[in-house]
Amino acid sequence: MKLTKLKEFSAISRKLGFAAILVVAMMGLTMQSAKSALTGKGVLHPVNHFPTWFSDANGVTLQLCLDGDGLTGLCAFDPVIPGNPTSLATGFGAEAFWWLANATLDVAGGGRAILVLALEAAYGQGDPAPNDQFAFGRVRLRVDIPADGEYKIWHPALNETNGCQPEVYVATAGIKAINVTRDTGGGVPFDTMLTGEVGPFLTWDPAISPLAPAGYVGDPNVNHEVVGGHCGINYFRIEAPIGVDLDGNGNNFVQTNLFSIAGKIYDENSTPPGIDPVRTSYSRTTVNFVTTSRINSWVKAPPHATVVLSDVPQANQNGPMAFDGDNTFFRRATLNAANSNPMPAQLTVTATNANGMSTVQVVNVVDQVKIDTVGWTKPLARLRVVAFSSDKIHPAAGIIPELTLHVGANSYPMPQVGTPGRYEVALPGLFPVPPARVTVTSSRGGVDTQGLED
Repeated sequence: MKLTKLKEFSAISRKLGFAAILVVAMMGLTMQSAKSALTGKGVLHPVNHFPTWFSDANGVTLQLCLDGDGLTGLCAFDPVIPGNPTSLATGFGAEAFWWLANATLDVAGGGRAILVLALEAAYGQGDPAPNDQFAFGRVRLRVDIPADGEYKIWHPALNETNGCQPEVYVATAGIKAINVTRDTGGGVPFDTMLTGEVGPFLTWDPAISPLAPAGYVGDPNVNHEVVGGHCGINYFRIEAPIGVDLDGNGNNFVQTNLFSIAGKIYDENSTPPGIDPVRTSYSRTTVNFVTTSRINSWVKAPPHATVVLSDVPQANQNGPMAFDGDNTFFRRATLNAANSNPMPAQLTVTATNANGMSTVQVVNVVDQVKIDTVGWTKPLARLRVVAFSSDKIHPAAGIIPELTLHVGANSYPMPQVGTPGRYEVALPGLFPVPPARVTVTSSRGGVDTQGLED
């Protein structure tokens, strides 16, 4: 099957908001979604801002497949859209795939049935645009039905928790009489991808010649036997009511174990290392009018990258970040009095892979805000909030953070009361009903939200 046909089967419906989509053209159905076997995702790619990779329970890790022109070859994606800056930067158009699989069956009377399974990168409004990235897993079934009745469908993404029982549809005869598309996904941080139906990835069966091309899980232009399906179901099968000639030879079923598969195995060394800032926060204290501070910085980056923190005003505190053995890097900078006031607003993180490809990410340095007390007094309709900032500089030694209380759409300044770093506000007569939660923000970037004390 040509890749252009593969893309025809998988093409998304534009501007539908990309909520979970279910289209069913039939009367009655019984189906249960599979439990995904995707196990992890990589940090965001520094250029396209999609997860660098997704991995499954079988140890297969795939990156976006963007080799070639997207219409032929080993990868399926929309070609670059001329004049679209986002598309030009990322190297693809409105959609691309970490993984794409389909199977096709001939049905009696010239009909056809298709199954599409995919893990896809797209954009919420259709055309590529900044901050509009959307990823989703897809299960699609389209079946031409020659006679009314109950039809059972087996495929590799059935639900293991119920023993991979088939999807059951009561359908009337017609073209695409069974027409189902289930999309599960979302935007940043793309965690919904790990709870959908797609996964593990089907790959070419390595016991059957030919082998998949090096660096890929299959060649979409060559139909091939696969492995990786739930409950060992590595086929697409449709069963009609007894007596219905579904295959044109008198049998009431059709089945294939041949799939068209596209997917590229993740190669950390040929991919610019992504950097996901986790937190870069500081604490500061004044003793005898001498202020010292420290900065803690955490970022996520590929495990084998070299990650360096820089632009710390005290030169000897710049340097490599330590790896935690998973995907997070950390460094602490301890600053003397001369470098503690003012505090830097931003630092720079640089990640470099084994091939020398580097990514630079600016991270904001913020204080930590912690709400200590949220109290409400009914007779006075009074709300009282106490919060602390990790910036405990003495007002006589430098500029202190400004904290603000937010209750619904209203904001109230919180003065420093007592020791440096402690803030308190009491608002009588304004709250006949207590707020469910309040938020405190700092001018240095810290934020905390807490519910009313019971």
